[in-house]
Amino acid sequence: MSFDKPNYLVGRNFVYSDYRPRFPRYYGYSVKHLKAQLRININEKSITGIAEYQVSVPGNGPISLDAAEMRINRVLVDGSEARFDYDGRVVTVYVGQGDHVVSIEYYTKPRKGAYFIVPDEYYRDRKPMVWTQGESEDNHYWLPLPDYPNMKFTSELIITVPKPLMAVSNGELIETKDLGQETLWHWRLDKPHSAYLIAFAAGEFDVVREDCDGVVLEHYVPKGMGDRARFSFHRTCDMMKFYSEYTGVKYPWPNYKHVAVSEFIYGGMENTTVTIVTDTTIHDEHAHCPGGRFPCPGYEDFTSDGLVAHELAHQWFGDYVTTKDWANIWLNEAFATYFEALYMEHAKGRDEFLYELYQNLRSYLNEYGRYARPIVTRLYKDPEEMFDRHTYEKGSLVLHTLRSLLGDEAFRRGINIYLTRHAHGNADTEDLRKALEEASGQPLDWFFTQFVYSSGHPVIKYSWSYDANAKLVKLSISQTQGDDSYPIYRLPLEFEVKYPSGKVDTIRVDLEEREATIYVPASERPLYVCIDPQFKVAVKSVSADKGVEEALAELGSGSLMCRLEAVDSLARDGSARAVEGLAKALTDPFWGVRAEATRALGKVGTEDALRVLLNALNSEGHPRVRQAIVEALGNFRGKADVAKVLVDVLRNPSESYYTRYRAAQSLGKLGITEYVGELTKALDYPSHNYVITQGALEGLAELGTEDAVNTILKYTELGKPTLVRATATRVLGKFVGDRRVYERVRQLLRDPYFRVRFAALAAVESSLDPRFLDILDELAMRDLDGRVRRYARDVAKRIRDQLSRGVEYARLREEIDRIREEQRRIAERLDRLEYK
Repeated sequence: MSFDKPNYLVGRNFVYSDYRPRFPRYYGYSVKHLKAQLRININEKSITGIAEYQVSVPGNGPISLDAAEMRINRVLVDGSEARFDYDGRVVTVYVGQGDHVVSIEYYTKPRKGAYFIVPDEYYRDRKPMVWTQGESEDNHYWLPLPDYPNMKFTSELIITVPKPLMAVSNGELIETKDLGQETLWHWRLDKPHSAYLIAFAAGEFDVVREDCDGVVLEHYVPKGMGDRARFSFHRTCDMMKFYSEYTGVKYPWPNYKHVAVSEFIYGGMENTTVTIVTDTTIHDEHAHCPGGRFPCPGYEDFTSDGLVAHELAHQWFGDYVTTKDWANIWLNEAFATYFEALYMEHAKGRDEFLYELYQNLRSYLNEYGRYARPIVTRLYKDPEEMFDRHTYEKGSLVLHTLRSLLGDEAFRRGINIYLTRHAHGNADTEDLRKALEEASGQPLDWFFTQFVYSSGHPVIKYSWSYDANAKLVKLSISQTQGDDSYPIYRLPLEFEVKYPSGKVDTIRVDLEEREATIYVPASERPLYVCIDPQFKVAVKSVSADKGVEEALAELGSGSLMCRLEAVDSLARDGSARAVEGLAKALTDPFWGVRAEATRALGKVGTEDALRVLLNALNSEGHPRVRQAIVEALGNFRGKADVAKVLVDVLRNPSESYYTRYRAAQSLGKLGITEYVGELTKALDYPSHNYVITQGALEGLAELGTEDAVNTILKYTELGKPTLVRATATRVLGKFVGDRRVYERVRQLLRDPYFRVRFAALAAVESSLDPRFLDILDELAMRDLDGRVRRYARDVAKRIRDQLSRGVEYARLREEIDRIREEQRRIAERLDRLEYK
């Protein structure tokens, strides 16, 4: 591969032939302030509003505002009736040069952007709620506005809602007014922010308040759940202090609020000062500290810390300084993802930080298996396509690599320059590069070209040998990435070398060619060589041919990354000696290594590995490691003794909810059909987010009996919790040969709930059944959600590719099995809280 065919500038399998470059929108006027008066009509799911803008028009107009599917009743300019045109998408107001007040009176029943959660024939016990979700460009379905991130202005929302609802919005509460059957809530934000960050939520809430060095924190949770708020939000103030200190920019807004709402389509959304989060993040003490008392540092199972830290970081990265356009959205999302990890280092230690980055790398590589694209690219169709693992996880790894290259002090100084220089404004990637160059005194164009403007990542292969006569270690390193990646990366790599005497050396190699050989003087043969022990070049994949004895020695490294590398090598070896090493890894001081070792033992799948796992289940106390052990036991198909152990775990209410969830999954994977009844009983076990119910459905799907399929079909019905319906829908992909299942999946592809439609697409993808092509094409064109449109198009393409290749049955089944495993990991991530 060379530089003469720059495939890496576009990537692989991301861009369709009809894609064209997307550039920032230009409206031709500026907005100083928005004042919106909204009356929320719960029963008819509608909004009656007046949007009043203070605008400055440099030319002779007219001006345009995005306004989808509305009825525009009247437009005033400076208090007088004005001429306007409206085509159902954009309202054009004829206004002359100068400063004006433009007022639009309208009515809308939004299909997106604002969501009404109300009781109906399927969910009679629901409490009414209304909430908005503007990112990327959905706010103009409920409010006429210039709906693009490069327009910033101050805002106030005056919201009238029926009693007993409360309304929460951006900024400070100016007043509330009793209107008899309704209440008026007036919120105002006096600092400019982007249109997609304007938000409100209305419902019946318990409110928990605290003071954080003069900043008021408020947590709005559904009525009756106030006693659980502390489990989710107890670290918020500490996070705020950490981010303020790390960036050198104090929290830049007057207050901070969380609002937990039902049926939220993400984990959370960082609207300025008012983060809306899913109510599935609210949890009880047992979910947080299984069998223990809150707090339980070092033994937490389910926590909201990652979600809360991510969304709070956006108040600096995304709200205070906002991407100029969607091509540069990583400036919002990668920073929030990385600062979430930085906070975990501050709160929970270095190993937690590195392990989170390690998981980020896995998540990105999983998506890279589907497609590759530059982090910054203008070739996309819907903005939602940019909110992927390249933007979040790969972006976070690039930032970490930058920090490692520059040093923490220069990195922090550069971040401070970036934030202060563009405060309350917009920025692009070049603005970040210039700030970091100024802070460090180093040119960084080479780095951004490699890792931000090019797709892919380095693929490193290394090996070593020892010449006892010459007393030299020969270290051979090669870059083996394909043509979807930058051809030759410039990489400052480090290697840890451990000797029998106990001596540990760190060798630095500035790799600038495809192949390099380094000779290191050494008086004795090394016990092991480990690449990148501090994970400084985080965005890469590595292969090394390690013998089992080298991997065993590497388990004793003080570096977490070396120990994880050793576990991976032992898993691939699979010998009895490797099992001994993995058993040793189960005594590692860090829970993440123990979890990886248990999963490795499950993959090895021998009787020796099984004995080690069963013994570990008796002694391991960390709930996340117990989850991994129980998950690994699912690999021992047909083992009746394993089934009995899993049933004991599944029935035990003192176990973690999530360990019992894994037990249900694994019980099904054993393939012993007599346990259909046990899994059917587990459908009714209470748990956080119904995870045990979800695990039981997945287990039943693995067994695949007629009774199991009938039960799964029942759990796709409206009236069941959405998370449960989504799981039941996803696992139907195994059974589309059954006519009832096929017809039901077709129905679910049009379900009113986003999570269920997305799960139905996953079911279709796992089946690769061409009978769905017609509805996939329809969804790719017409679904309201950009993520559904893209996923439907991708699944249709995958099916057509299989048909055109005439792939033989065995290869097709192998591909389907791979897709299902990939989907399982994605679904678990969504259940653990995916965020915007």
